[in-house]
Amino acid sequence: PTPGAIVEAFYPNVNGAHPLAVTLFGEENRWGRLPVTIYKSNFITEQDMTNFDMSASPGRTYRYYTGEPLFSFGTGLSYTDFELSGNNFTVTSKKL
Repeated sequence: PTPGAIVEAFYPNVNGAHPLAVTLFGEENRWGRLPVTIYKSNFITEQDMTNFDMSASPGRTYRYYTGEPLFSFGTGLSYTDFELSGNNFTVTSKKL
């Protein structure tokens, strides 16, 4: 069977198992920001993997990459939905 999700815990050390478990079982709503840029699968064909020039097109890292990443550096996720009501405000930008 195909897994429904993959959890990337980024080395949670010895104390990380408990927070990960309470999140997965819905006891707490943990959130975070990605510490890396996650590229689309075709990135390895766009960039010569032996060339470590960060700014050479299409670029490497969030700073130089000119393509559209799958998930950008600093993208935030949550395990719940949020709804605001009773407020009058205007969204001026969707980027963080």
